[in-house]
Amino acid sequence: MFAQAFLNIGPSVQATYSDTSSTIINLSVSLTSFITGVFMVAAGNIAYKIGYTKITYIGVILSIIGSVIILLPFHSSFLIVGRIVQGFSAAMIMPATISIFNNIFEDIQSVIKTDYARYVDKRNINHPEKYHIYNSMSDREFIETIQDYILDFNDGHMWFIGKNYSLPNIGFKVRRFENSLYVIEAKQENRLQIGDEITKIDNVEISKVGEIHSKQLEESIFERQQWNLLLRKFSEVEVVRDNKTFKLLLSSYENEDFVSTHSAKQLDDKTMLLKVTDFAEEKPIVDLVRNNKDLIEKSENLIIDVRINNGGNDEFYFPLLDYIFEENIAFKDLFTEDEAMYTNYTKRNCDLWLSVLEEYLEQELEEDTIKSLQSDIEDIKEHYGKGFVEVPEETEYLICGQAKPNNIYILTDYYCGSSGETFVSNAKKSMKVITVGRPTMGIMYYFNLVTVDYGDFEFDYSISKMHENSFTYGMGIQPDYYIPWSPEHLKEDKDLLYVQRLIKEKDMRKD
Repeated sequence: MFAQAFLNIGPSVQATYSDTSSTIINLSVSLTSFITGVFMVAAGNIAYKIGYTKITYIGVILSIIGSVIILLPFHSSFLIVGRIVQGFSAAMIMPATISIFNNIFEDIQSVIKTDYARYVDKRNINHPEKYHIYNSMSDREFIETIQDYILDFNDGHMWFIGKNYSLPNIGFKVRRFENSLYVIEAKQENRLQIGDEITKIDNVEISKVGEIHSKQLEESIFERQQWNLLLRKFSEVEVVRDNKTFKLLLSSYENEDFVSTHSAKQLDDKTMLLKVTDFAEEKPIVDLVRNNKDLIEKSENLIIDVRINNGGNDEFYFPLLDYIFEENIAFKDLFTEDEAMYTNYTKRNCDLWLSVLEEYLEQELEEDTIKSLQSDIEDIKEHYGKGFVEVPEETEYLICGQAKPNNIYILTDYYCGSSGETFVSNAKKSMKVITVGRPTMGIMYYFNLVTVDYGDFEFDYSISKMHENSFTYGMGIQPDYYIPWSPEHLKEDKDLLYVQRLIKEKDMRKD
């Protein structure tokens, strides 16, 4: 309740408090406005850190407390204290209701212009003026508008999410082949089956939808297009199964957390298969290698499946490198001058990256990994606030090469990104390695991801980049043997069968 409104009821308030003069009434009016003005900026900073929704709740609770205090007609001091509490309340509520979305969008623009690893390379495509943000928007409209803006940069290492709101989850995943989409996973949508063919979306042919939404699909090559995100915006699909056609209204399901897989399987007495879906933690990789050490070292062939790999930290895949290389070699000696790394050491980036590394140190790590991460922290402190600096590869890890397995086969696909890609890239430097499948995602050129926390929202972007001569962005790491994706992959593992054929041919040549 601010000045004019409170003045209107001033006589009634004065009658309630027997010891209250007009001076006290005027003071109580001024105090609330004063407290609000003084603390609104500070409250805005707090809202930025803990979330606008939370700060609004706190403000409302304080408003109720302040009102209750004012209702206690024992002494005029209660009126003064109550009005002070209401001033704090207004200071908290106002930043959360004025220009929330605009403030976030402006800060994202600031990040992209100064902190983002690609800010120099992408100046010509950064056009925030094309996107209009209104504080009356719903969370979904706001998130989708920011995501649309981010798509201009075509960077798989940049995204924006809402903590309290997730875009609809349709309960299944698809992949494009020619002019149809094929269901490759249906964990939640039980009306669909793996292999079902989708020919229309909202009565529009797939090819036409692809033309209209080419920006959202991100890729021109069909097998690399991002249809799973795009489908969330539609309401109906036309499905073909066993030569019968039916329409399916899309439903929304709870989002499921990603479940990591780090598994080993002996295919025969000469061949082991490892499946690794991420390098987010070191311990699962260490355990995978240690628990299967004898079988791996007795095998002639080791197949490593990273076709789905969400990345993580490069140092966490080091235990696998001992089997990939035949001789001892320092990790840093794998790199040429063209593979130099540059990090944008702005103050914001340093603070955010320090928090990432400190979080890594909370994991159960090997001693060498801890030392390496501590060295990275010292580098950040040394270069704090200096902007772009070339960072030579100085990781002191020694790869202890093993003669066996004799042959390493790595299965790759578009769904292998980030540290998954650097694993493939570094592994290909070994003469023992053959890669089979499809090119990786192609996002390793920009890396070292940090998160700006806006309370109810998060913005992620990369702070480091590779030398331009090692540019593979958007193209991915090319496999030695390319196997185009087709619906036949849903019936049998074409990539694995191809590797097994290569192994058989090599055995026949030896005989």
